[in-house]
Amino acid sequence: MRAGFRFTLHEPVLRDLASSPVAERLALRAASEVAAIARQEAPKNRQGSWNMYARSISIDTFRSEGTVHAVVQADRHPLLVEYGWRDKTGRRHPGRHVLKGALLKVREA
Repeated sequence: MRAGFRFTLHEPVLRDLASSPVAERLALRAASEVAAIARQEAPKNRQGSWNMYARSISIDTFRSEGTVHAVVQADRHPLLVEYGWRDKTGRRHPGRHVLKGALLKVREA
């Protein structure tokens, strides 16, 4: 017969863990990895705005009801690259899904 055990976390303990400085550092580290991969795989333009994508991604942490959240924020340019756009003639340019790919790479690692 196999020996087993039960591990129970009560809500106050979970709340304390989620609001701890260690959780904040872990969330910030994960968000930093996603942003770094997205910046690395960003499309490069040889004109004047070659690093527009990388400059438009930022990382922020905040607390909501005691829980620490880390967010990778993208301005207009990365969102257009992510989801695609239509030019003035109406031609559709498909998205490259760089942020989604970065999230998937961090999740797999």
